[in-house]
Amino acid sequence: MAQNKQGFIQIIIIVVLLVIILSLLGVSLSSLFSNPLLQNNFGVVWGWVSNVWTNYLSVPFVAIWNVFKTLIWQPLTGGFGS
Repeated sequence: MAQNKQGFIQIIIIVVLLVIILSLLGVSLSSLFSNPLLQNNFGVVWGWVSNVWTNYLSVPFVAIWNVFKTLIWQPLTGGFGS
């Protein structure tokens, strides 16, 4: 559990440092995220990711999740949720 807390703290520190670096470079985050071109590009990327998930990754992921749940999760929890 301590390792998870360290990882979370590291992520927070990295995000803060990135904001500081962008500020020192003169980049305004509010103008960056309100840029229509950037919003359009993120929309296209999200469409691709959604398409790949729906058409290729969701079925194998659900199958692997069901195996994990049956073989590992339920024995570990002892059927608490049942």
